[in-house]
Amino acid sequence: MKKYIYTITALTMLIIMSSCSNQDDDVNNNITILGCTDSNATNYNANANQDDGSCMYANYGCTNPEAANYNPNATEDDGSCIILGCIDENAINYNPEATNDNGSCEYTVSFLLNGEWDIISLEYSTEVDLSDIPTVGAFLGIQEISGEASNAGVWSFQYPQYLYSNNLNFTTEPINIAGFDIPGFPIDVSSNGTWELTNNDYVLLTTEENTSLESSYEILSIQENVAFINGTIPFEQDIMGFSFSLDIDVEMQLQKQ
Repeated sequence: MKKYIYTITALTMLIIMSSCSNQDDDVNNNITILGCTDSNATNYNANANQDDGSCMYANYGCTNPEAANYNPNATEDDGSCIILGCIDENAINYNPEATNDNGSCEYTVSFLLNGEWDIISLEYSTEVDLSDIPTVGAFLGIQEISGEASNAGVWSFQYPQYLYSNNLNFTTEPINIAGFDIPGFPIDVSSNGTWELTNNDYVLLTTEENTSLESSYEILSIQENVAFINGTIPFEQDIMGFSFSLDIDVEMQLQKQ
């Protein structure tokens, strides 16, 4: 009998507890939670069951103030920023943050010199003293040899090794001596050695490896593919059967191969 009473009591308690739980659920279901119910919104509230019109959405665009297409109204960056600058790592003003090159890259003269150059145009001038030629030398005296030439050789610079090689190869224009036209003579001068820049990179110094002879050249202008250089080149030349040591002044236009 007692066991029966205990069983009835337990069942009654379970029924009461279940009823209370259901009442609590009904109360909770009737609670209104205001908020943004759009899952696409940046302030989406997963607990909200009634939208209150507060949803906010991202405005995509470039958020970098330094960019050319900066959008002050953008709230979220979309990776579209365009930053103008030099994108060449070899340039002295390389900008690692730049996305588009604006043609502003600047390079050292040493870097620009590196490579193979054709001497596409050459102006030359020198004087030769013919006084020592027997019989006619005193009459001929000092003669000027000058003119222009094209495709006059090749000049090579290696950087950062600071090695050079060059070949000056052209034929002079005809020379008029005492009223007589003398055909032009070939000039073929080659050398190898080391080079350096001085005077704020405006002066090119070369040292020939075999003779240690130094030569100086002024860099008038230099760009990535074109350079203008003048200076004096020493060479040996045979004229009328006699050998002369000459210095020829040259102004060269170089074009990179």
